[in-house]
Amino acid sequence: MCGIFGFVAGRPRDAEEVVEGLRYLEHRGYDSWGVAVAQQGEIVGEKAVGPITGADVHLPASCAALGHTRWATHGGVTNANAHPHADCSGRLALIHNGIVENHQELRYRLRRSHTFRSQTDTEVLVHLLEETLEEVRDLLDALLVVFRQVAGLSAVAVLDARTMQVAVAKNGSPLILGWGDDASYLASDATALLDHTRRVTFLEDGQAAALGPDGIRVYDVAGGHPVSPGVRELTWDAQRADLGGYTHYMAKEIDEQPGVLLDIAATKVEPITELVQLMDGADHVCLIGCGTAFHAGMAGRYFLAEMAGKPAGATMASEMGLVLPTLTERSVVVALSQSGETIDVLDAVKAARDRGARIAALVNAEGSSLDRFADLSILLGCGPERCVLATKSYTAKLGVLQMAAGIAAGNGGAAILREAGFQMGALLGRDDVRDTVRQTARAIADQQHLFVLGRDRNYPLALEAALKIKEVSYMHAEGFAAGELKHGVIALVTYGTPCLILAPDDAYRREILASAAEVRARGALTIGFSPQSEEEFDITLPLSGSTASAPYEIAALSQLLGYELALLRGCDPDKPRNLAKSVTVR
Repeated sequence: MCGIFGFVAGRPRDAEEVVEGLRYLEHRGYDSWGVAVAQQGEIVGEKAVGPITGADVHLPASCAALGHTRWATHGGVTNANAHPHADCSGRLALIHNGIVENHQELRYRLRRSHTFRSQTDTEVLVHLLEETLEEVRDLLDALLVVFRQVAGLSAVAVLDARTMQVAVAKNGSPLILGWGDDASYLASDATALLDHTRRVTFLEDGQAAALGPDGIRVYDVAGGHPVSPGVRELTWDAQRADLGGYTHYMAKEIDEQPGVLLDIAATKVEPITELVQLMDGADHVCLIGCGTAFHAGMAGRYFLAEMAGKPAGATMASEMGLVLPTLTERSVVVALSQSGETIDVLDAVKAARDRGARIAALVNAEGSSLDRFADLSILLGCGPERCVLATKSYTAKLGVLQMAAGIAAGNGGAAILREAGFQMGALLGRDDVRDTVRQTARAIADQQHLFVLGRDRNYPLALEAALKIKEVSYMHAEGFAAGELKHGVIALVTYGTPCLILAPDDAYRREILASAAEVRARGALTIGFSPQSEEEFDITLPLSGSTASAPYEIAALSQLLGYELALLRGCDPDKPRNLAKSVTVR
C-alpha cells in the first residue's frame, strides 16, 4: 500500500526527482514520507509526517536515491517511523511495502548492540542486512539471504551509499522496474515512471533485482539464479496523470467518465466478446471484487440477469471461502480491480484457479499482477486514477459488464454504452445540475447520518453511492435495499435525516416512492435521484430518464455530492484519512 520510488543513474540527479515520483504515488499512502540519497559513502535523508504534496527537500544531488510514502501498519505516524530506515553505520537506507510477520523473531536473532530508532517491523530488516553484509559482501546477495527469512507479503528496496547500488526483492507487494537511457528506476506503481521511461519490468513474486545506471539484473530469490527479465512498453498517457487545471483529482476524474464509456464502446468490443464467450461456456460465473469493485460486480450481476438472462453470483473477494468449494473447471471467476494488486482479490483468484476455474480480469493497471495472472484480461483503459477514491474505474467496470450483457443479449452492446456516455456527459455539463448538488450538500453538510435507498438493480448503486459519500466526507452513510426498509432500517430515520431515493425510471417506481413517503413521514429530508420531481421528494437531483445511462448518472451525482460535502466539511477529497488506493496487505 505504501509508495516506493528510486533511481540509480550514471551522473548525479536532483533529489527532487524522487519527490516528484512520490507525489505520483501519494494515493498509496500519505501518513508520512522520506527520501534518502547516497553522498560520499553515507546516507543523507529527510523525513516528515503528513502528505508530500508541496514538500521541499534540501538534499544534495546523487547518483542513487530512494523515497517512500507510508501507510502505517506497525508503529504510529511519526518522523521516526517514516521510511527510509538506516542501519547503525549510516551506510544503508531501506524502504518497505508490506508486513514482516515474523519481525519479532528476526529481532531476537540480532546482536543486542543495534540501536532501534522506530517502532516499525521494517527496521529489523535493515539491521539484519547490516549484519549479513559483514559476511556476504555483495548487496544483492546479502538481501537475498535476508529476504529468504522474511514471512509475509513484502517489497523491499535498499540503497548502499558506499557502492551506490540499489537492490530490491518482492513477494506479494508490487514493484515495477524502469529501464532508462542512463538510469534504472523502481516504483510501486507504473504511473510514477511515465516521466522517465515507458520500458518496464514487472517484478514477479520471489524475484529480486540489482539496479545500475547501465541496466537491471533480475534473479530468483530462492536459488539466486539469474532470470531473463520481461520488458514491456507502457501505453498510458502521462498527461492523464496530471491535474489539468482542476483543483482536485477527484473532480477531474469524475469529469473524465463519459469519455471512458465512449472509449470502451469504441475499442473493447473484441475482448468483451471473448468474455461473453468464456461465460457462455461456464456452468457457474462469479463476479468478485473489494469495495467499489465489488459494488460494480453486484451491478453487473443485475445487467447479466435482466438484459441477457444469464445468472451470475457476486461475492466479496475477502469472503471467497464460501464460494470456493462450489468451483470447478466449468466455473469462471471475473475479478474486478483498479490496481490489479489488491491482495484479497489475488488470493481469491489463485484459490479459484487451484479449483480449476478460469479467470477473467477487469483491471485498470496495465501489467499488474491480476492482469498477468488472468486467462483473459480486459484493460479498462481509464488512464491513471490518482484520487484514492474510485470514480472512473468504477464507471469503466460497469461499462464493460453492461456491454457484455448487451453482447450476450444479441444487440451488440456498444450502442447502449454510447448512449450512456453521451447522456452522462450531458448531465455533467449542466451548470444547473451542479448548482443543485452544491445546494443539496450545503443543506445536509451538518448532518451525522445519511441513508441511500434503492430497489432491484438500483440496490448496488445505493451501496456505492453511500460508500463514496462516507469515504470522502466522513459522514456516516449507508445504502439499503428499499424493500428492507420496514424490516429494521426505518428505525434509524429521525427528523432531518437525509435519505437519497434512487428512482431513475419506471422500474419499481411506485414501490420506491412509497419508501420515500414513509421516511419523509418520519421527518427525513428526501433527496430524489429522478428524471422528474415528485411530491415525495424535498429535493430532486435530475436524471435524464435513460435506463441505459441511469447507473452512471447516479454514480456521477453521488460522487459530486460526496465531493461537495468533503469541501464543506474540511476534508481532502483526494486523500481521505486512513485509506490507500491499493490494498496490498491483509
